[in-house]
Amino acid sequence: MFKKIRNRILLINMLMASSVVIIAFVVIFATTYTREWNDNRDKLLFALPVQHMTTSGATIIQESRGGMESGRTGMGFAEAPESARRFSPNAGLSFSIFVDLDNEIVDINSMLDLEYETYALMAAKAMEAADSTKAINVDGRMWQYKVSPITVYSGESFFGIPPFIFTAYELNHIRFLDVTDSYRSIRSLALMLSGLLIVTLALFFIISRYFANRAIKPMEEAWEKQTRFITDASHELKTPLSVINANCGVLYTGKEETVGSQLKWVDSIMRAADRMAGLVSGMMSLVSLEDNHLKLQKSLFDLSEAVADATVEIEAPSLEKGLRITRDIEPGIEIESDKEHVAKILSVLLDNAVKYTDSGGEVSVSLLRENRGIICAVRNSGAGIPPEDLPHVFDRFYRGDPARSSAISGYGLGLSIAKAIANQLGAKLTADSELDEYTEFRFSFEA
Repeated sequence: MFKKIRNRILLINMLMASSVVIIAFVVIFATTYTREWNDNRDKLLFALPVQHMTTSGATIIQESRGGMESGRTGMGFAEAPESARRFSPNAGLSFSIFVDLDNEIVDINSMLDLEYETYALMAAKAMEAADSTKAINVDGRMWQYKVSPITVYSGESFFGIPPFIFTAYELNHIRFLDVTDSYRSIRSLALMLSGLLIVTLALFFIISRYFANRAIKPMEEAWEKQTRFITDASHELKTPLSVINANCGVLYTGKEETVGSQLKWVDSIMRAADRMAGLVSGMMSLVSLEDNHLKLQKSLFDLSEAVADATVEIEAPSLEKGLRITRDIEPGIEIESDKEHVAKILSVLLDNAVKYTDSGGEVSVSLLRENRGIICAVRNSGAGIPPEDLPHVFDRFYRGDPARSSAISGYGLGLSIAKAIANQLGAKLTADSELDEYTEFRFSFEA
C-alpha cells in the first residue's frame, strides 16, 4: 500500500518537474533559434543586387519589392550607386545569382571559388521552393536564401549619346548566405539541452524518490503503531474476556448452588471486568491526548511541593517491597502549567519506578534548576532496559521484559499517557537506562 502511495507521489512530482523543465528548455531553444534565424535574415538583406555591366552600355537594376531603384541622369539611365556594388561587413559569407523566368542563370555575383554546376544546383534548389524559409544543404554546408523578383533595364549607347532604345528584363535575384555555423550552434544547443534534460530529470528522480520515502515514513510508522495498538489491545482484552467466559461457565455448571457458595467466581468476573474497564479507559484517554483534545487549566503553582506530595504517595508500597527512597528537591520552584496533569505524570513515573525496582532497591527523586530549565528526575535501581528497547518505552502497551512484566500489574499504557501529556504541556519526557544498573526518566520544563 505504501509503495503505491510513494510511486504515486513520485509520478506526480516527475510529471510536474518534467513539464516545467521541458517547457523551459523549449523556450530557450526556440528563442535561440528565432534569434539566429532573424540574424541570418538581416544579413541576407545586406546582400544587395549589384550593377551588371554589358559591353555595349549600362544595365540598370530595379528591385520589384522595396529594393534599390536606379536614378536617371539627363536623357539616359545613371549607373547603380557605388554602395550597391559592395557587400556589407555584417552580411557574412554570401553571394547572388540572377536567373531568368526559365530558371536559367543569367549572372553570378560571387567571390567564392565554386563550380558552375554547384551554383546551378543551388539556384535550382532555391527556385523549387522560392518562398521557403528553410536552408538547403550543398556539399555539407547549409545555405539560407531569399528570392526577389527584379526588373533589369538594358539600353544601347553610341559614342556617349543617350540611348534611344532600351529593353526591360524580368529576372529573379537569389541571395545566398552561409549559415553552416548557425546550424551547428543550434544543433549543439539541442544536444546540450537534451543531455541536460536527461541529467536534470535523473537527479530530480533521485531527489524526489528520497523525499517521497521520507514523506510516507510517518505514515508507515503511524500505520505500524496503529496495527500494533490493535494487536496489543486485543491481546490485553483477551485475558479478562477469557477469565469472564471461564467463570461464567463454572457458574452455569453449578447453577443449582447458592450464590454465596460461588462468590469467588463472581469476584473473579468483577476483577476481570474492572481490568477491562481500566484498559478501555486508558486507551480512550490516550487517544484523546494524541488527538490534542486535552483541556489545560494552567496556573502558577509550587512544583517543589507537588513533587514532594507525589513522593509521599509511594511511601507505603515502597515500604512493602523494602525499597529505599531518596529525595533531592530544590525548594521554591514555581512553574505555570496544569497542576493536575503534572501530578499525573509524576504519579506514573513514581509508580513505574516502584513496580520495576527489586526488593531492597532504591528509588531516587530529584528536582533542580539546571541552566535555563527545570528538571525532575526519577531513577530506580534494577535490571534496566536493553538499548534496543529504550526507544520503545513510550510506545503503547510496552511492558519491557515479558518474563518480568507478566508478574507486574498494569496495561503498559502509563508511560504512553505520560508522554502524551508532556507533549501537550510543552515539556520533555525522556528515558535513560543502563543494564543491571538503573533506569531514569527525566521530566523537564524550559524556564
